[in-house]
Amino acid sequence: MTKYIVQMIDIYSGEILEDMDEEFDTYEEADEHSLECSSNFSAGAKVLELAGRPFCNPSDVGFIVTEK
Repeated sequence: MTKYIVQMIDIYSGEILEDMDEEFDTYEEADEHSLECSSNFSAGAKVLELAGRPFCNPSDVGFIVTEK
C-alpha cells in the first residue's frame, strides 16, 4: 500500500529541508497536513519576528506531498 509524507522544501532550489514525521495512507490526508504545516510555520515565524529572533521567511519554503 502506498504511503505519503510531507516534506518542507526550499522553493528556490527545490532542496528538501525536512521530512515531517507522519506517514499518511491517502494523498488527501497528507495534503491537508501540508496546509496545516504551512500555517503553523507562518505563525511560528511571526512569533520569532516579534521576539526579535532570526527565522526563515515563510515565503521561501513550501510543503509538498510525496510518496514514500
